[in-house]
Amino acid sequence: MKTQITFLLFMITTICFAQSPEKWKHYIKKEKEIKFEKYYFTTLENAQQNKYKIVKKLDSAFCIVENENLKSNPSLKKTLPVTNLWKLPSNFSNHKKDKPYIIATDTIESLLADLKSMHISDVKILDNNLVIIKSDSKKIIEEIIDLNSVSSISQESLQPKGESKITDQNFSINSINKANTNFPLLTGENQIVGIKDDFFDVNDVDLLSKHVPSSTQSATVSSHATAMATIVSGLGNSSSLGKGVAQKAKIQSSDFLNIYPDEIATLQGVTTQNHSYGTVIENFYGSLANAYDARLFANTNLTHCFSSGNSGLEGYKSITGNFKQSKNSIMLGCIDQNEVIMSFSSKGPAYDGRIKPELVAFSTQGTSNSTAVATGIITLMKQHYKAINNTALTNTLTKAILINSAKDLGNVGPDFTYGYGNINAYKCLKTISENRIISGNLTSGQSNSHNITLPLNAKNLKITLVWNDLAAAINSNISLVNDLDLAVISADNTTFLPWILNPDAPQQLATRGKDKLNNVEQVTVENPAAGSYTITVNGAYISNASQNYSIAYEYELQNQFEWNYPVNNDNFPYDGKTISPFKWNSSFSGSLGQLSISYDNGQTWEMIANGINLASEQFTFTPTEQKFSKAKLKMTINTTDYISDTFTISYDLNISTSLVCDGTTEINWDKPADVATFNIYQLAGDHLEFKEQTTKTSYVYTDEKIHTIIPVFDNSEGIKSESTLQYAKNSNCYFELTLAEVFEEDKVKVSASLFSLYNIKRIELVKLNNTAESIISTLDDINSKTFSFLDDAPIKGSNKYKINIILENNTVISSLILDTNYLGNDSFFVHPTLLRKNEELNIEAKKEETATFYLYNMSGQNTFTSSLLSKTNSFNLRNTASGIYIYKIVTNSGQTQTGKIAVF
Repeated sequence: MKTQITFLLFMITTICFAQSPEKWKHYIKKEKEIKFEKYYFTTLENAQQNKYKIVKKLDSAFCIVENENLKSNPSLKKTLPVTNLWKLPSNFSNHKKDKPYIIATDTIESLLADLKSMHISDVKILDNNLVIIKSDSKKIIEEIIDLNSVSSISQESLQPKGESKITDQNFSINSINKANTNFPLLTGENQIVGIKDDFFDVNDVDLLSKHVPSSTQSATVSSHATAMATIVSGLGNSSSLGKGVAQKAKIQSSDFLNIYPDEIATLQGVTTQNHSYGTVIENFYGSLANAYDARLFANTNLTHCFSSGNSGLEGYKSITGNFKQSKNSIMLGCIDQNEVIMSFSSKGPAYDGRIKPELVAFSTQGTSNSTAVATGIITLMKQHYKAINNTALTNTLTKAILINSAKDLGNVGPDFTYGYGNINAYKCLKTISENRIISGNLTSGQSNSHNITLPLNAKNLKITLVWNDLAAAINSNISLVNDLDLAVISADNTTFLPWILNPDAPQQLATRGKDKLNNVEQVTVENPAAGSYTITVNGAYISNASQNYSIAYEYELQNQFEWNYPVNNDNFPYDGKTISPFKWNSSFSGSLGQLSISYDNGQTWEMIANGINLASEQFTFTPTEQKFSKAKLKMTINTTDYISDTFTISYDLNISTSLVCDGTTEINWDKPADVATFNIYQLAGDHLEFKEQTTKTSYVYTDEKIHTIIPVFDNSEGIKSESTLQYAKNSNCYFELTLAEVFEEDKVKVSASLFSLYNIKRIELVKLNNTAESIISTLDDINSKTFSFLDDAPIKGSNKYKINIILENNTVISSLILDTNYLGNDSFFVHPTLLRKNEELNIEAKKEETATFYLYNMSGQNTFTSSLLSKTNSFNLRNTASGIYIYKIVTNSGQTQTGKIAVF
């Protein structure tokens, strides 16, 4: 038998010289007698030629296969029988004792019977092919992997956690505002988006009327889920940051504690689902990755968007969660407003060297937010495609368009940090409108050709191929099953191959070659010659009957310039507070630009900067002062001016709530020098509607609705300020601060500061003496929010007061009771003089003076002594026996004060 195995290893080695089977020899059986086995070791080439069922790819050369036909005489088929160790993940030596084992099977009934016979009772059935058990690794290796009912065993983290919390919208970075301007009818109407997370707050002012009930939604409401839903489809009632990408889309929630993909029947029309959460860094292809790939392969119109994770500081291969290792999903990293990767954004490659993340989008708070941005953009894409073609946009075409329309960032070509680049919503929708898409289908060994024609002044040709691949077997070391090859052939017969990366050197630049890892392939030609180009797609290996694929393509024209931000209806700063760079697309080479701004519709121009590098496609302009105005930008290139749409410069007015009292709310805001009037809006149903106009900077309302203010100038509105919050009833009820204190040694001064003077008729100072109340001072001329009263005749000891505000309707608003101690001729005030043991004895001094406190019992013995170091002092006498005591206070200047206290 040893001779036979050696011979077969030699035969297998000769099939593939690139790699040696030596590192897989621990999988090969060493028994003297070969039994008929279910699984065998062989080369990928041999398996593909003989159409064996590949159950696990070990690397690019070798695999484990299952084939009933092998039982007759496997030695003639260049295969070797194997042990069952291959069923384990390659990193099984790093198994975690606190994680359960996930067992895959083809026959759930047999597996359950086998586990029961082994007295394993803690079994959770996930579906017809997966169960979860708790066990020790020894039992797994020595018994469970040998069960014929077990096809693989993995350990995966199933506990999700959100990967950001704060909404930080900036729609200028991903050309969303430009998409809204050029495609105003695309609002997400009739679209339902899935948010797999906790439950979102259905009463959030930006998510009113959004909820589509679901049997899978969580019972836990979280701010993270609410933020994700807001980014996708927020109504914008709270502020500009509350506006979502697809404002009219509805939201269906699904509990992410079930981290496996939802059953299609529960999705109720959802074709895009957002997954802004992760687990831990997991670099292998487990049951989760398998499940998501299988679900997407079987449901071609479904798209899953995953966040890459916030563990980028740990370096490459820092993707958080095994489910994100799936091939057919889309994964997002995040960038800042300058299109630079956030340091925490998780990086690829995927466990087997595939390009992950595929794309990036804006967020400074976490990859959760950038993923929700992408989900919103995809929602608009699916609405647009359906309106034009009356059919659904497939997942493969969605990915092809997103990736092909993205702006390349970082290294030239794809990389493991930015993927294929930054999503551009406008270009995605434009690709659909211009039908720059191709779909096809082929079988193994078949080659398809598609022709496109480029004009004379074309530049930067880009072509992207995407296919939904079959799910790989759990624990496969390489996940690609069906292998397609893309090539582009020019009119002069020059062949251009896709970009490929070296996962063993993830920082290296992309090169060109045949891709044997990814189900996304992209070819770019920087300076294409005019004429016909042939796009060829070859079915290098297809295990099933045939494989569908999608292609998106685009090219630029030379010496073109186009503004991305600001465009018509944009505001600068984008949220009324934060400066974000101006953005443009430019296909000029070697030219510089001069940037100017006009505040009078182009009659006069102020130069902002000269010698601008057009290739940077952005410039940060920081005004020296806040200005409210309509404006235009001009980029002068050579002798040609490229003028932007008219946009608005306006700032948030910083609304503050000064009064919430007796059913009345008063708000205030800033008064800019160049704004004379303000429009007031209030929430009506699920939207803000105009209420009235004012020239004041304060406003009072009694309906308790949410309000906001918009500045009016140049016969138009500026940016809507942050809306008022709904405060608790009477939470700002006139009194901001009240204080009573001894003044000039023989008076008591009672002071107050108010939130508002609205509707006040008079203010009274009331003195309380036991149950009696007397008004000792009145203020009728009220012109300041701060005021004070004097009590010229305080009594010795405790003096209690309250302030009454009498409104025009004679409603009385009273302050809390104020208490201060007047000492009269005494230097110290000692209280209480009737003292429980658990109470503290308090001593207040008329002035700062060092003194000593002595306590004597009735026999004259000193029981307690302490220094008085400040104007207020407290002591605990719990260890003092009950009885009557004499105290004496002696100052450093020789003054003495005595008295009695009783302790009980």
